[in-house]
Amino acid sequence: MNAWEKKRKEYSALKQYYYHLSSDGWKEGRLFHSREQYAYGMTLVGLLTLRFDIVIYDFTLMPNHIHLLLKGDGETCMKAFDYFRRKLSARLVKDGNPPLPADYGFKLRPVESREQMRVAFLYLARNPYERNTVVPGGYLWASAGLHYSDWPQIVCGTRADCLSKRTLERLTGTRMSIPGAWEFHPQLGLLPSSFVDHSMFEKVFASPKDYQTHLVKEYEAFVRLGRALDETPSFSEEEIADMTQQLVNQLFPGKRSAQLSNDEKGQLCVRLADRYGLSPQQMADELHMPERLVKQFLSAKDYGNQRR
Repeated sequence: MNAWEKKRKEYSALKQYYYHLSSDGWKEGRLFHSREQYAYGMTLVGLLTLRFDIVIYDFTLMPNHIHLLLKGDGETCMKAFDYFRRKLSARLVKDGNPPLPADYGFKLRPVESREQMRVAFLYLARNPYERNTVVPGGYLWASAGLHYSDWPQIVCGTRADCLSKRTLERLTGTRMSIPGAWEFHPQLGLLPSSFVDHSMFEKVFASPKDYQTHLVKEYEAFVRLGRALDETPSFSEEEIADMTQQLVNQLFPGKRSAQLSNDEKGQLCVRLADRYGLSPQQMADELHMPERLVKQFLSAKDYGNQRR
């Protein structure tokens, strides 16, 4: 039994609960090559809620991986993912692209608290933003645009009950009965407003201001979740400056980073690397010091062990 088979056995025992499903990052290929393939991916996500006993609260389709925030049991989540992988792989081959690997897998992490649920929503919203693609919530191939937004009223499609059976089969690649109220957009596929359950989001974020405040301040939580998923969140220069000053305020009250001694900067670099995963180059740029000195701080036992 290989590692992926062991994981599947572990997942199959998971009870009905809230989960964050994150697929493997496909380093050698892409899940989506064109707008049409992304639109088909959007439709597939919606079909999962019809074919399987799951509820989807949020999702993001990235070029080489996907994120689903959902409710279901482990066995059903595996079946849903297998269906998504199989149908998407067939579409890739049909379009002349390489198929998904047979062992293309995913991670399934329980979302065990209100805080973890909040961070999961924020993580999915930030995923395209961190790739320097769009602002959070501005990505087409995700459901983050639904959150405290007029997007569903602005972007509309054609209701399923206004489309012919043949057209629905062409759009969905299935003969399943489609809810009449579901809307299909000519460029975007099945609109997320048709099938995403928005109630959980409004339970964890009391208002648009609450959402936006957490969206830009949950640096450490983003990093913890990213590490658990084997992903590396990226941060802008402004965010690095903000998290640096936050740590300075904690470690050296009343000072700014420019006022720190080299000894204090060494302590700061160790914390920045541990807490946020910043690279020596990022810290050197922010603290206006040579990168070699930052590397010395990180490798020195005094800073790395005794002064944390």
